[in-house]
Amino acid sequence: MLKQRKRLGVFLCAVILCAVIVPLVHPVASATSSHSLRKDGWYYLPAYPNYAPRGLPDFDQKQDTWKQTQGKWLFIGGIWSFCGPTSLADIFWWFDSMHENSTGYPGDGNDTYPLVRDFKAPGTPTPGPKTDDHNFNNVNDLQTPWNKGQGAKELIETLAWYCNTNFCRYPYIRGYAGTSAKYLESGARQWIQDAGLQDHYTIEGIWCPDFSLLVSRLQNNSGIILNLLLYNPDALIFKTFFGHYVAVAGINANGSIALSDPFQNKANPTPNASDHNDANVVSYDIYQVNFTSPFPDKASWWLENYFDLGPKKLGGIPWYALIISER
Repeated sequence: MLKQRKRLGVFLCAVILCAVIVPLVHPVASATSSHSLRKDGWYYLPAYPNYAPRGLPDFDQKQDTWKQTQGKWLFIGGIWSFCGPTSLADIFWWFDSMHENSTGYPGDGNDTYPLVRDFKAPGTPTPGPKTDDHNFNNVNDLQTPWNKGQGAKELIETLAWYCNTNFCRYPYIRGYAGTSAKYLESGARQWIQDAGLQDHYTIEGIWCPDFSLLVSRLQNNSGIILNLLLYNPDALIFKTFFGHYVAVAGINANGSIALSDPFQNKANPTPNASDHNDANVVSYDIYQVNFTSPFPDKASWWLENYFDLGPKKLGGIPWYALIISER
């Protein structure tokens, strides 16, 4: 069964324009670095005042032309498909901030740690004054629209190229949307290797990840990305469909999880998706964990009522995790 799951094609970012996601909400992490478990049992990845002042960033995938519009997706206006590289950007940015100058600030021109690099965005450095790896428009700059992987790219778009999102590295393969687990893992590994940091990090791709494992890894400051299958309990045939990558910002061993979701920002809505290119703008959305899984072969736990599609409540089945840890 495991091999069958691995052979399944591309995980789609499960984003439908009319959808409304209604999670519980929870205050964001402290604006100062803390490595302690809170009295209420919560642990958040620590904040760093230089470039990750709220902890894990919460970059948004609904930017630029980050949709798959080819093949069948053309008939619904395209589907937002950059949840994989956007979640990976959250993780890499956070690790980079940990190792950078603690007194630095976006736009200071200081780039001493190579995990996130300056992509020389053509727009005015924001906030500047210098071009910088942690400028907001280094996350994405609208002056370089996504062109199926061709041309200039900033952080998230370059990660999409590394991870073969929408099969952008194979232009003759059309219609695939999103990022497969295989390419997300290989893209992350290649990125770290190209930064010369292969001896500093380990990468694990884990199917059917146990919740207690995620608690342990996050409390040891690992970066965690989950792929959530959407679950429709009332469907007659396809009860699970699509898939959506999210990054884990915090966790509670008592059975709750805080997500940096690249699509929804219910805890902290903003007028524009690009507002979240500022790592100080986050929306950590909290979900209670149900440990009685409807698909125990895929996951031992799940998020009930994760996705609200009109009157229909859809669950989230965490069947895959990518875990990035420092050695």
